[in-house]
Amino acid sequence: MNRVVQQTPLVLIGGWGVDAAMLLPLFERWPGEIHLVSLTDAVMSRCESVADVAAQLLDRYPGRSVWAGWSQGAQVAMAAASLGGPQVGRVITLAGFPRFVAGPDWPSGMSPETFADFRAGVVSQASQAWRRFQRLLIQGCDDHLQARQELQPWLQQGASVSPANLIRGLEWLETENQQSLWQEIRVPVLHLQAEQDAIVRSWAETFTPAVTSEVVTVPGMTHWPRKQAVTLCRDEICQFVFGKGDSWEI
Repeated sequence: MNRVVQQTPLVLIGGWGVDAAMLLPLFERWPGEIHLVSLTDAVMSRCESVADVAAQLLDRYPGRSVWAGWSQGAQVAMAAASLGGPQVGRVITLAGFPRFVAGPDWPSGMSPETFADFRAGVVSQASQAWRRFQRLLIQGCDDHLQARQELQPWLQQGASVSPANLIRGLEWLETENQQSLWQEIRVPVLHLQAEQDAIVRSWAETFTPAVTSEVVTVPGMTHWPRKQAVTLCRDEICQFVFGKGDSWEI
């Protein structure tokens, strides 16, 4: 019988235009308080960069915690780890990336031309562009009808951030380059890559992160982890945070 693991606070950060609560199934019955952070107007309006967001969150959550970031939230979590000292005990990235837009030394990113087209769509029709982006979260799944049904409540909820801050988030995606940070970080990190990601190309074969980091490509996982990918992610997270043979199920 697995022993009960100790109480462990979790800071869970969402990505561009997505609600962090969409990831709660991965952390069901987590043994500790979960602090949900979505990149809403309340966060974005006070910050000029990813590092600013990380610094504000470190002030808000000063206790030692596990930090997890989804997509753009992964960059926030990694920035917090580089700034926060002992209060960031471990980091988990989900469908994360050190850079979003491709460059000469980063072939895994979105092409600058595709990014420019997407940004133009957000500028001209933010709501429609946001909805198209949300649908990309499930592109690549093998049960598209069910996935659309599961996504529908989040689409109906609408974006929790204004068009101006959606654009600000895109500016951060365009300019933020954390390659050196990811290669030099000393905090233990688990990078969970999505095999079927339609938004972020896997960098597992082209980029080597720090020796304190582990990279796992999750079979069948789309940008939004669902179904079997949730179970696989939970297994990897449990082993990474609590050790082999432990479980947070109580």
